[in-house]
Amino acid sequence: MLPQRTPFIDLILALCLVVIVVGSLYPFSGWQPLPSGAPAFLFAALPRYVTRNDVSTNLIAYLPLGYLLALRGFRPGHRALPMLFACLAGSGLSIGLEGLQQMLPGRIASNLDVLLNSLGALTGALLALHHARWRRALAVLRRWQLFWFRADAQTRPGLWLLLLWGFTQFALLPQPGVGWLDLHLRPIDMPPADLQQLNVPWFLAVLLEMTTLGAFAACLLRPGRYASAMLLLFISAFALKLLVAAVLLRLKVMGGILSLETLAALVLALWLLLLPSVSRRRRGVAIGLLTLVAASRLLFAPAPLWPSGSLLNLVGLARHLAAVWPWLALIYLLYHAARTRRH
Repeated sequence: MLPQRTPFIDLILALCLVVIVVGSLYPFSGWQPLPSGAPAFLFAALPRYVTRNDVSTNLIAYLPLGYLLALRGFRPGHRALPMLFACLAGSGLSIGLEGLQQMLPGRIASNLDVLLNSLGALTGALLALHHARWRRALAVLRRWQLFWFRADAQTRPGLWLLLLWGFTQFALLPQPGVGWLDLHLRPIDMPPADLQQLNVPWFLAVLLEMTTLGAFAACLLRPGRYASAMLLLFISAFALKLLVAAVLLRLKVMGGILSLETLAALVLALWLLLLPSVSRRRRGVAIGLLTLVAASRLLFAPAPLWPSGSLLNLVGLARHLAAVWPWLALIYLLYHAARTRRH
C-alpha cells in the first residue's frame, strides 16, 4: 500500500460519508427523544428474518469507506494500524447512526446492521492493502478498453452507461420490465414441462434488453471488433446475471433467472445482432430499440420513471437507475447522431 492523501480521495471519502449518513437517517423527519436504554439494541437478539438484499446493502455501503480510510491513514511500516483505524471508525459510525435511528419512526436500530457495516469496513481496509495491485489491474483494464473501444472523448460517457447497465442488474429484472414485470422464479431443478409453462413476457423482455444493450455497445466499438465483441459482451452479461442472482437469491429459485427463456433470449439476441443488416446500421437499430424500451415502459409500467422500491437498498436503487437508463442511453446516441450530421 502506498500513501494516498490527495484532494480527490478526500472528496470521495466525504461523499461516501454523506451517502451513508443520508441513507441511514432518511427521511430526517419525525424526530423523537432518544429512548431510555438506547444502547440495548446492541445486545438484543439478532433479527429473525434477514434478506440477502439487506445483507449485501449493508456490506457494500461501508466497503468503500473502509478502503478510503485505510488509504488515508496509511503509515509506512504500520500496515495493521490503518486497517484497525478503518474498522473502528466504520464500527463507530455505524453504532452512532443506528443509535440515532431509534429517534426516527419507521427506522429500526439493528445490531446485525452494525456487524455487517463493520465487516464491510474491514473488508474495504483489507482490499486497500493491495491498492498498488488494483492500480495495475486498472492499467490493464485501460489497455483492454483501448483495444475494444474507440479512444475518443465522446466514447467515455457511453462506457459509463455500460457500467451503469451492469449495476442495474441488481434489479433482477430485464430493463423494459422494471416496474411491471414480475420476477421470474423457478426451482433450478424443475425446467418447464411443456411450451405452455414458458414465461413468454420474460423471454420477450430479456430479448429486447439484450438486443438493445448489444446494439448500444456496438456504437462504441473500434472497427473490426464487432462479432468477437458481441460474443464477449453476451458471455459477460450472462455471467453478471448469474453473479447477481447468486448474491441476492437462494440457490433453489435461481432457475427462474437462469431459465430456458433467459438462455433462449440471449442466443436469439446474439444471432439478431450478428446479422449484417443490423451490424451495418447499429446506431439506427440502437436508437430504435431504446425508443421501444422507453415506450414499453410508458405503456406498461405504472410509474415509468419512479418504480417501486427503496433507494436505500441495492435492489431499489438498481430499479430506479434501470428506469432511467434507456432514456440516458437514447439521449447519448441522439446527441452524437446530431453532431455527426452537423460535421
